[in-house]
Parts: sequence; C-alpha cells; structure tokens
Amino acid sequence: MIVMDKLMQKIQISQEQHADDTTFLKIYERPMPLDLGKGRVHVMALNSGIRLSICDYQMHAPTQLIYNAFPRAFGFGFCLSGDITNRPSEFRDSGIIRSGQSAVFHFDGGDLLETVSTERVIRIDLILEPDNFLTTLHKDTHFTFPAIESILTRPGRLFHPLTSAMQRALLQMVNCPYRGSTRDFFMESKALELITYKLDQLGEQQNRLTAKAFLDDELIDKTRYAGRLLTLDLESPPAISAICSQVGMCRTKLHQCFQKVYGTTPFEYLRMKRLETARRLLHQGGMNVTQVAFAVGYTSLSHFSKAFKHYTGCLPSHYRPRGLEKKTT
Repeated sequence: MIVMDKLMQKIQISQEQHADDTTFLKIYERPMPLDLGKGRVHVMALNSGIRLSICDYQMHAPTQLIYNAFPRAFGFGFCLSGDITNRPSEFRDSGIIRSGQSAVFHFDGGDLLETVSTERVIRIDLILEPDNFLTTLHKDTHFTFPAIESILTRPGRLFHPLTSAMQRALLQMVNCPYRGSTRDFFMESKALELITYKLDQLGEQQNRLTAKAFLDDELIDKTRYAGRLLTLDLESPPAISAICSQVGMCRTKLHQCFQKVYGTTPFEYLRMKRLETARRLLHQGGMNVTQVAFAVGYTSLSHFSKAFKHYTGCLPSHYRPRGLEKKTT
C-alpha cells in the first residue's frame, strides 16, 4: 500500500505480501517505480550465509518506508551517500546513519520505520546470523570485541566513520563490472572484506581506549588541526614539515598521532580526501576528468586515473555515465 500526502510519501511493505518470507526487500529487487524515484535496491543471498543489500536510489519526495513484521536482524551497515533515519518498534528513539558512516546494529524484530530525504542514497547492508557470528568471534582467543558482544546481548546500534579501505570496497561493489557467477564471487569476497575492515576498526577503537593515556586531549586537538591544514588546499597542500612546525610536533610524533586518531598515515589521509573529493566533483558534473584531477592536486592524468580506479573500481571517465539515470534504464 502506498499513501501520498503533501510532505511525505509513505510506502508500507508488509512481510505477508511475499511468498518468500526470508527476504523483506523482495519488493525492491527491481528498479524503483518511476513515480517514486529512480535507482534500485538489490538483495543477494551469499553462499557464506550473509544477506547483502545494495541500495542506490533517489526519491522524488521525502519518503517513509514502513516495514511490517520486520525480522530479527544483526549486521553491519555502510552509507556512502544520504542520511537514513530509522526506528524499530522496540526502540524509544530514532537513529540516523549519515553519509560517510558505518554501523553495527541489532533489531529484535517488529515494525520498522525508515525515512529518507531526496538526497541520493548509496548504502550497503550485510545481514548475518547473530548466534553463528558470535560463536565465530569466541573462537578468537587473541582479540575481544566488547562492542559487538554488547550489541548482540540486547538490541542497539553503534555508528562509526567509514575508513578509506571501507569506502574503496563499497565503491567497487557499487560499480561492479562483472556479471553472473563472477559477480557473485566478487560480491562475496567484498562482503567478507568489509566485515574484516569493520572488525579491524572495532579492534583499533578498543586499542585506542586502552592507550588513551598516551594520547591526551591536547595531542588529539593538534592532530585534528594538522588534518585540516593538510586538506585545506587539495590542489597544493603544505609540506609535512610545515604542518609539523605549525602544530608543534616532530614528524615521527605526527605520524603516530595520525595512526591513533585517523587510523592511517598523513599521506594516505590526504590521498583518500583527494579521491573522495574527486568522486563528488565527478558526480556533481560541470567539470571534466582533467579539471577534476588538477583540482584535487594530481598533475598526471594517468596517475589520477589509476588511483581513482583503485579507489572506486572504475575509471574516472566511466564514473559519471554510470550514474542513477543509466541504472534505471
């Protein structure tokens, strides 16, 4: 049932509508109806038992999705674009996964309200069987993941920023060039890769909490200031030595602090910011590939194309034509 009003279009999706009750998004395994928006949601059941949902759509008006009889769900969400607000029936407050964020979530089941704006949504969800996943985690005697164990104990969600490795894997999945069984193998490997990155992020977060005494608030502020200085002018960023002088840290200390605050080196942080800005500029249009490359600091077009393909999975010259309009034809 679809009900329209002046401010919000509402789509009610009932579990009972579908013969196959294992997939609550069967209704969207095809292009978005043109009267609602453009794009698609595609769901895949992977051999590892993971249910993979790839969303790439844009609504004509703010939309509320109402999922009736939403099944119990545990997994990881990754949002490249768009802000999505959801509220399961057992939660008192709504949660928002924003552009550039990832999430660990656990819902016990029931109704789910999800609201999206007119901004393009690019999002990937990995749904796992919680008991099997927890058993697998307990086999690891070297690391513990208290955040995940807490989420599995009772319904909840945790949000974290996407890492550069996550963004690269997500863009490669969204722009997957393969078909058939080759595509299935590729998606399976990337889904497992994302879980690996998420566990690594949670492990690093635990390590940062353990090592908090070694990085006080003043050092954190200096490191974040260094990050802003480094990316203020992507076309002509300052030298590391100049940044070290401005923030009052030696090169070795700055690298150590970058690893603790951003999880990467200053060079990789700058490269990720350049490529993410390039992706956004190409999506917006108005600039050709050469102009975008120069705008983010690449003087070699071949070097830019190679780096962009490694980051997104496709060449910059192919990125814009493969937007939503192409996907809905």
